[in-house]
Amino acid sequence: MRNKTGNNHKPFIIVAEDDQTISRLIRYNLEKLGAQVAEAQTGLDCIRLLSQTKADLLLLDVGLPDFSGWGILSLLRLTDSMSKVPVMIVSVNAPSSGLIERFGPDDYIQKPFDMRDLISRVSKLVSSRGVSTAREMLPVSGWYQSWEKGQRLNKIFNTEGER
Repeated sequence: MRNKTGNNHKPFIIVAEDDQTISRLIRYNLEKLGAQVAEAQTGLDCIRLLSQTKADLLLLDVGLPDFSGWGILSLLRLTDSMSKVPVMIVSVNAPSSGLIERFGPDDYIQKPFDMRDLISRVSKLVSSRGVSTAREMLPVSGWYQSWEKGQRLNKIFNTEGER
């Protein structure tokens, strides 16, 4: 995978998916193409990875067991140092146009999906956005103060994206 500047920097992609079969399949295929991939099975794991790494792309399941993917996307968009991370929503249900407008994912793909389609979309997101190697990492404490606060955020941003 190449970014828009043409260099061979390996993009770092986070796959936030609670189904390990799906996440491992995605990881395997993206790594075959030269990406570095980290898996998160929960929203909390996803937030930790985002805050401790320099992600170039987030593949985000909206139905994680502890947080809504829409809530995670909302937090991401509100955090200056992470607001530019491209996000592809991965969901069993196609998101409504209202959710797309409200939360602003860069793309979405519906499960079950064709791996070639996912790879094509990932490649476009990585190459069209470029891969920044100079993003500042955000300390974990900037994302959440405690598990309880995270639970309150999850209630605010449920899986339907309603308040």
